[in-house]
Amino acid sequence: MKISKILLTFSLVAGFNFASNAQINSVILEDQVIQDTTVVEEPKIIYPYELIVFDERDKKEYKVLIEDPQIVEQRLKAIEKTMPMVYNESVKKYLDFFLIRRPSFSKHMMEEKEIYFPIFENSLRQNGMPEDLKYLALLESGLNPKAVSRSKAVGLWQFMSFTGKEMGLTINEYVDERMHIEKSTDAACRYLKQLYKRFNDWDLALASYNTGPGRIGRTMRSTGLSNYWDLHPHIHPDTRAYVPQFIALAYMMNYGHLHGITPTNLKQRVPVEKVILEKYVDLSVLASLSQLDLAEIKRLNPHIKGNILPAMPNGYELTLPATNLAYFNENKLAILDSASRKGELPSTIENADSENPTMLASGSGVTTTDDGTIIIGRKTSTTHIIASNTSDDDQEEIPVKYKNITKQVKKIHKVKRGEFLNKIAMKYDVNMKDIKKWNNKRSSQVNAGERLVIYVDVKQKVKANSIAAKTSSETIKKSATYTVRPGDTLWNISQRYDGVTISDIKKWNNIQGNTVKVGQKIKIKS
Repeated sequence: MKISKILLTFSLVAGFNFASNAQINSVILEDQVIQDTTVVEEPKIIYPYELIVFDERDKKEYKVLIEDPQIVEQRLKAIEKTMPMVYNESVKKYLDFFLIRRPSFSKHMMEEKEIYFPIFENSLRQNGMPEDLKYLALLESGLNPKAVSRSKAVGLWQFMSFTGKEMGLTINEYVDERMHIEKSTDAACRYLKQLYKRFNDWDLALASYNTGPGRIGRTMRSTGLSNYWDLHPHIHPDTRAYVPQFIALAYMMNYGHLHGITPTNLKQRVPVEKVILEKYVDLSVLASLSQLDLAEIKRLNPHIKGNILPAMPNGYELTLPATNLAYFNENKLAILDSASRKGELPSTIENADSENPTMLASGSGVTTTDDGTIIIGRKTSTTHIIASNTSDDDQEEIPVKYKNITKQVKKIHKVKRGEFLNKIAMKYDVNMKDIKKWNNKRSSQVNAGERLVIYVDVKQKVKANSIAAKTSSETIKKSATYTVRPGDTLWNISQRYDGVTISDIKKWNNIQGNTVKVGQKIKIKS
């Protein structure tokens, strides 16, 4: 009995202790669970904040201000008019790029934009297009009229040769109007209008401007999608960045200064005057006689390839700086007359400020000193002469007469992977049908490694009485018809044939105006 009581007492005490320990352990475990499930909050980013960045492009440091993404989104909405200005991860990626990795590019665009934006805005208004499209030229060319891409796209708006000609731009040995600021801008507006008409969506129009409407159309058909941002993951990677970059640059041009990027060398377009040239002009002579800087003339006319402009049927417009044009305007007719003479003797211009006539020589006969003084009549040794066996005293200098001839030269083109016959024809400025004829091809299909015979026209300068000149004249006179090629004008067609004028071609072919169409047959009479 005592033993039972003792065991019972022990059991009760042990049970009580076990229950107490279990309760204590339970409390400890509950504390551990509570501690384990506690979420540690990350430090909250306080906007805006400054960041020192290093730009690899110009090797300089920039202090930029990083703003709250919600504020960035609100700012984009504030500049949204016709063009969608969305804010998403793709746009943020390129905003960071132009702010953190390439602030130098954003700064440079801010400095250059006032030269071009008034021209872009005027052309966009005339074509009934959204003004925001002006930012596209930043993305295409970095506002460089002479920009040339690896794929041979040229100018502010990066036209390929074929598309440029299709949009009415002249591309020949004298001018490339893809670099003409006003004309290429108008062509870009008209082309973008065509793209918008096709897709009825500005984002899709922009993407197709970059990669071609055919590729965007095929992607839409294969996916069944028509919204740009739904289509975005399916677009070619090179084009996928295009619309986000456009939006990012639009933002930077409006709000870049709020992020610490400000222009230090803000440029403005100089006042200009337009002059219509109705005949051949040597720009170097015109600049010298007009007391103008030839480099400035070339900068205002980036589309002019060299220093020579030929006579064109409807004349050709030349842009000159208005601030230094007083002397030119006073002596315009005489200066243009002298600048249009090919190697002739100096002309005389009556100086408006002097009773004595001033002799103006063409070419190197005029020298301009550092202070702007024109030295007239200085002898030069640039005239071509024929040497004789007579002494210096009785030697007579006889100018050599030269003649421009056009010869056909045979070339061999090795077809590269991805090339098509129409691309090859465009490269050599010949007709696709001619290539097929020269190579006895029935189809337009070409294979990588295939060698094609191509005949191209090459202009040469030879002595007028040489065999080459005579042979050229005889050969050309045999030609009965000429097929108009891309970039041809009545003027350059007439230059292919000895003694043939524009009036002759118009008369023989009953042409009323001054335009010809690609593929048109032109009769030439010997």
